[in-house]
Amino acid sequence: MKRGPSLFYLPTALLVTGAFIFTSVQARTNKRCPAPDTTVSIYVKNTPAKVIYKTGHSRSDLERLQRTRGRHASNGKWKILGLTQTKFKYSIETSAKFKKTAGGRYCAYPVSYNLNIGYADFLVYIDRKYRRGSCEYQAILKHENAHVTLYKSYLKRYLPYIKKQAQTAALGVRPVVVSTPALGTKYIQEQVQRRIRPLILKLNREADHSNARIDTPKSYRDVQLLCDKW
Repeated sequence: MKRGPSLFYLPTALLVTGAFIFTSVQARTNKRCPAPDTTVSIYVKNTPAKVIYKTGHSRSDLERLQRTRGRHASNGKWKILGLTQTKFKYSIETSAKFKKTAGGRYCAYPVSYNLNIGYADFLVYIDRKYRRGSCEYQAILKHENAHVTLYKSYLKRYLPYIKKQAQTAALGVRPVVVSTPALGTKYIQEQVQRRIRPLILKLNREADHSNARIDTPKSYRDVQLLCDKW
């Protein structure tokens, strides 16, 4: 069978984003604050990401997209024929209530945490040279869908642990004395962020590592062997 001169370079890109707040908050827990009269509420939501297929880009377009993510566009005989991009993101919305103390300060109490976690939509690019339904298109599509599946599986695996850490951290936040309500809210939010951030970073490292394992010369050769008209 006749082979094309190029093999595959089918990478993915992942950026980490989140509502990280690590300002220095001058606050201290204080036993003189009255005990809270309500239990803090924790809500964790995973917003499902859509998979959007883009088939109108040329190979050079894909190389430019890859460079914008800080990756090498191609290396020797390896060419980009498909590309998957997404962002991992999370945000925490925190509400608190306050009781004024002597000296014009405040006792701050956590009321609720709303954690929204997940991936942005997956953008799957396939070189426009290959028409939908062709062997080559299907081979590239299968490879890129494998990347999407890996990212989703790691989120599914880690989500219960992230929820548990968020709940443990939220229930452990004690009343704190602050000079302003804004500082109290920041402090209360930081207590949960510090607990879940290491898990989120670990999730991203492992997902990236697993995706890199299917972007190897051997995997590209295996894909190329599936079809004739590269």
